[in-house]
Amino acid sequence: MSSKIQAAPHPLLTLLRLPFTVLFAVFGFINRLRANRAGFIGFLGLLAYFVMTFIMPHFIPFDSEVNLDEIAGPVGSRIQLAVHRDNAHLRSFEDLAGKTVGVVDQTGGPSLIAPYADSINIEKYRWTSRRAGPGIRAALVDLANTEIDAMLIFSKNVAELRADSKDPELQALLAEHIVISNPELGPPHLLGTDTQGRDIATHIVHGGRILILTAVIGGVISTLIALVVGSLSAMIGGAFDAAMTALSNLILAVPRLILLVVLAGLIRFENTLFLGLMIGLLGWPPLMRAIRAQVLSLRERDFVEAARSLGLSTYHIMFREMLPNMISYVMINFIFAITFAMYEQIALLVLGLAPIDDYTWGVMLYFGRSRGTLYNVDGASMALSPVLAIAFFQVCLVLFARALEEVFDPRLRAAV
Repeated sequence: MSSKIQAAPHPLLTLLRLPFTVLFAVFGFINRLRANRAGFIGFLGLLAYFVMTFIMPHFIPFDSEVNLDEIAGPVGSRIQLAVHRDNAHLRSFEDLAGKTVGVVDQTGGPSLIAPYADSINIEKYRWTSRRAGPGIRAALVDLANTEIDAMLIFSKNVAELRADSKDPELQALLAEHIVISNPELGPPHLLGTDTQGRDIATHIVHGGRILILTAVIGGVISTLIALVVGSLSAMIGGAFDAAMTALSNLILAVPRLILLVVLAGLIRFENTLFLGLMIGLLGWPPLMRAIRAQVLSLRERDFVEAARSLGLSTYHIMFREMLPNMISYVMINFIFAITFAMYEQIALLVLGLAPIDDYTWGVMLYFGRSRGTLYNVDGASMALSPVLAIAFFQVCLVLFARALEEVFDPRLRAAV
């Protein structure tokens, strides 16, 4: 009898087969996901987010132009140009060159007019007149008496003072002398515009990439540290295990967000990627303890004992024998690590403790708070749009994580 020895495939042939192998693996993975309808929806949602945040920005330009006459939000949220009736022709920042324009602090007025500070005289007013000096009412009286030429103000404030004022003389003064120079809504926008007349939809498209990348970086770093440190602690034991366990307990004793806030005061986060690194370095202890417990359990199994008896290395036992049995748990915790990393960086952004150079969904929330739209029901679009974008992304992540459990765990698939 003759036996035929099968020759090893040529390296070039293996390279040519690689794309098809990857493609078949992807189709097989998607086919398994389809068994879990909710998880498959989450997967499609994540694909949609990928297209929106990484591909669409190349085709949809970021709207950074201040358009006073295109502030298309609800009337109450629109910072409009209030002028004296005799100056109704003043309708744009170019028309206001050399004029005196009033703005109220704690609104979007100061930031809206800041780029034109060299050509426009700016008169600042306080939000309240009782404790901090002249307020909105005093500013409108100055405008009616032509002491200033125009004023940037929420249109709702003018309407309220006209309708609800208990002072008939003030009502008559405002009604007779003050008009809104740009009362018509601007062109239609999918999600409306912010307090500067910029299209919110373009901000949603461009605002997710850096935020998601930062969260993924934080999740990858924390998961890798937890996987390596947890596995080594369980396998090596002794002083190393005691030291790593004590370090994880120390980090867990301090709330992560509070610790990040303190670090933000001590260390300047130059960019959001550095912020992702810091979040990752602080997020590994919970998963590390869980992996350590799993490795302590797995190392007593028969297949690990057999690997040891064959003289296989610790590296081989950890990553070729034990890791496949923990992969579902690691992947699911990786997804939840992304979730927590995103929440933490958004919290720091809203508090003003993280860099706002990159315009992200978190920065949109920061500007929504600083420009007063969070306190105005009519201005909900500017703050609600990024909140919904973040919430739907988190929902897709959770649904996808649940589907991964069934993909990696045959017992769950059999139970369905």
